[in-house]
Amino acid sequence: MTEALTIERAKSGWLAKLILVLGVVFALYELFFVMGLNFSLYTILRRVGLDVKLLLYAPDIQQSMAFLLGLLMLAAYIVYPATKKVKTDKIPAYDYVLGTAALISMLYLVIIYPVVVQYGYVEATLPNVLMPLIAIILLLEASRRSLGVALPAIASVVMFLGVTYEGFNIRRFINHMFYAREGIFAIPLYVMVSYVFAFVFFGSILEKIGIGDYITKFVMSLVGHRWGGPAKTAVVASALMGTVSGSSVANVLTTGTFTIPLMKRAGYPPEVAGAVEPAASTGGQLMPPVMGAAAFVMAQFLGRPYRDIIIAAAIPAILYFTSVYIFIDRVTKKLGIRPISRELLPSFKELARGIYLLSPIPVVTYLLLSGLEPQYSALGAIGAAIISAWIYQRTIGVMPKLLVTGSIILVGVISYFLGLPVSAAIFFAGVISVFVAILIGYVIRESHEMTSALLKAFDSSFRSAMTVFFAASCAGLIQGVLTMTGWAATIGYQLVEISGGNIFVLMVTAMSISLVLGMGVPTTANYIITSTIVGAPMARAIAGITGVDLEMAKLAAHMFVFYFGILADLTPPVALASYAGTLLAKSEFWKTAFNATKYALAGYLVPYIFVLDPALLILPAGGITPYVIYRIAYGITNTALSILMLSAGIVGWHGTHIGKLQRGLLIALGIANLTPYEYITPILAAAYVGLYAYNVRKAKVLSQ
Repeated sequence: MTEALTIERAKSGWLAKLILVLGVVFALYELFFVMGLNFSLYTILRRVGLDVKLLLYAPDIQQSMAFLLGLLMLAAYIVYPATKKVKTDKIPAYDYVLGTAALISMLYLVIIYPVVVQYGYVEATLPNVLMPLIAIILLLEASRRSLGVALPAIASVVMFLGVTYEGFNIRRFINHMFYAREGIFAIPLYVMVSYVFAFVFFGSILEKIGIGDYITKFVMSLVGHRWGGPAKTAVVASALMGTVSGSSVANVLTTGTFTIPLMKRAGYPPEVAGAVEPAASTGGQLMPPVMGAAAFVMAQFLGRPYRDIIIAAAIPAILYFTSVYIFIDRVTKKLGIRPISRELLPSFKELARGIYLLSPIPVVTYLLLSGLEPQYSALGAIGAAIISAWIYQRTIGVMPKLLVTGSIILVGVISYFLGLPVSAAIFFAGVISVFVAILIGYVIRESHEMTSALLKAFDSSFRSAMTVFFAASCAGLIQGVLTMTGWAATIGYQLVEISGGNIFVLMVTAMSISLVLGMGVPTTANYIITSTIVGAPMARAIAGITGVDLEMAKLAAHMFVFYFGILADLTPPVALASYAGTLLAKSEFWKTAFNATKYALAGYLVPYIFVLDPALLILPAGGITPYVIYRIAYGITNTALSILMLSAGIVGWHGTHIGKLQRGLLIALGIANLTPYEYITPILAAAYVGLYAYNVRKAKVLSQ
């Protein structure tokens, strides 16, 4: 999930309490109506003789999207100032007016929606035209404040061109962009409301109750004393954090606050320390099971279960982190940085006692792979997180721990025996665990800190939701114009004509669009726009050149776009993740950003590899056959060999310091290994090993 590094207000005083209240209302509405907690309650109460039919009421999903977006827009005008020059401790009256108008404009759709359903459109009366226009304008302004100017500016230009193309038919425009399930309320916002918020809430709870901090310290205690330990900690901790956070910038700011200062203390230059963390953290959005908001949108676009997406992403993500790890190892040895003293590291023995704090990661992974819907998997894993964190608290006695743990487990067991299926019982227990912990926390003095942390999670998840929801809404506006005018298909056909159907030209085009859009557009919106334009022609070209079925080709095409949309966070000139690393390392931005790009080399190579050999995505239509296993094994081996050769050449370390000639040779061998001719791989592997043996022997001779 992507966020802009912007000024925020309402961090203290009554305004902070107002945002907290809005966050609680937002979360309760999501849990109760969108995710079906009301139906679970109804099932349970009915089994005990209470037929509370009121619980069966559920607004239409578009009404829910409008209401929730209205709350976020109201909060955005309170939290984000109009300009960075505005004092953050005082909110002008016009922001209250704009926020209220934004909420009212969205509530108007909630009220009039039955008419939309009945007739399929609305008459062009003054309120029916004015309210959508106000909503769109205020949405763009809220997005500008929270995301920056680029995305809302692109959306504004595209909408103006679309209206012009349609002959200024305002009635058609507002019906398509506001009243229909296109435009604002298209698939991107639907995914945010239905799936993504559950993971935002889950991630906020893990962060606030201290599990994110524990992951970093645990990994540091495990590998910190080894060669390149602080840097390798960043890689491993970011991979683990990425499995639950799904946000590159948040990942940098979470693990980087600990790992970057430690890297600098160990002897890494600031531009290296500041680059390692962004390279590793960006991979967090590529690492299953939680891969950022765009992955959920991809599942909806492709009409596939989210489980398919995380299975397909597994091998490329592992290769990505392997690449970062190898680069760090070579850089460490080239710089001659010695292992860090154990005295400076957290105690492994003490941290190992709390290993169960990692339980939410395997729990959410198992639930997702078992086929449980993503939102229920995330909320179900919250129960494991709260039980683990509660037990870990040293200041809380045994009885309170047993009370909380027993209550949560009992809720799940009772709800199952009262008629809920296992999946619903897990979801129900996970949600109730939050409120059980808050309630008991108020009663038991020693656990007030836990209660405070959980309440902060409501506030944090609400603030985080603003950026991803606004990005999805603006992307929906752009997508809406493309579908309203038919431009998406037109542009796609033109790209095919220009490229002559050449897959390499299409891949470079898609990569270029993603990286250019990434200069100012969040990853989710980037993926939506790029996949809408180039997804279909790329899929047809992949199917034609590789012979895979069209569904598999679509998965490869969309995964390609997804990768480069995320890597835009790392790629200069904007590179938000690298910028965050620069702030923490106090380093020079351009050196840091270029280093981060080098360390993430696999992220730029692997998409090309799995497009040309989709077996790496391990979801073939015909199932896993011996030939498919061979293709997967070959793809992994071939990619790893290229990473080894390219990293040695780029860093300048291959068993010892190497000169320009050998560096150039290794880079050339690494690129040559990416060709589809399989007989080349063993020859190049032998050359790589031979060079390494030569360098080691030469280093020994020189040292004597």
